[in-house]
This record gives sequence, structure tokens and C-alpha cells, in this order.
Amino acid sequence: MNDDAKFFFFLSGFFGFVFFYFFSIFLNRDPILSLVYGSTGSLFFSILGRYLLISALRKVQTSQASLDNESPEDTAGSNNNYSSGKEKNQDVLKTSLKANQEAASSKSADLRSLPTKK
Repeated sequence: MNDDAKFFFFLSGFFGFVFFYFFSIFLNRDPILSLVYGSTGSLFFSILGRYLLISALRKVQTSQASLDNESPEDTAGSNNNYSSGKEKNQDVLKTSLKANQEAASSKSADLRSLPTKK
């Protein structure tokens, strides 16, 4: 899972805990019961945040698929610009992937060569 998604779930769960905890402490004035309600609120809001993120990612995925599946009649004048931009994006992705692989392999080699104290 992406780190941004984990952070989003953590943040939405935290807001759920805080909201349910303070709301129940205001109504019941019982801190133990408020902790139970707060933990339930944390689960509820993190699940709600997950569904929100899933729906947003599906909308982005369908919009990208519709852009990729445009017919040549729809983009008669800008077809050459679109294909050259797509090729540039592919080149950028390939070079960044290669750089990341090189960095990861060099970092792991550097970590293996570190002396250990006994």
C-alpha cells in the first residue's frame, strides 16, 4: 500500500477518534465509555476514508482510460502533439525507473559494506 494512502487512513481515523471521543465526553461525561466510542469512531472514519479514496482513484482511473481511448476523429488536429507528449512521458518514466533502480542497488551495496561493531 502506498505511504500516502496509509497516512490518509491514519489521519481520517485520528479525526474520527477525536470527534467521537469529545462528542461522547460532552454527552456522557464518562471517559472510559468515551474511549470505546472514540475507538469505534476511529474505525468508522478510517473505513469511510478508504471508501472515499477508492472512489476518487476509480474516477481518476476512468478519466485516464477515457483519455487514452479517444478516437483519432476526436483529436484530429492535436493527435501529433498528444503522441509526442505521451512518448516524452514514457521516456521520463523509463529514466526515472532506471535511476531509482540504480540508487536502490547502490544503497543496498553500501549498507552491506558497513562495518559492524562487536
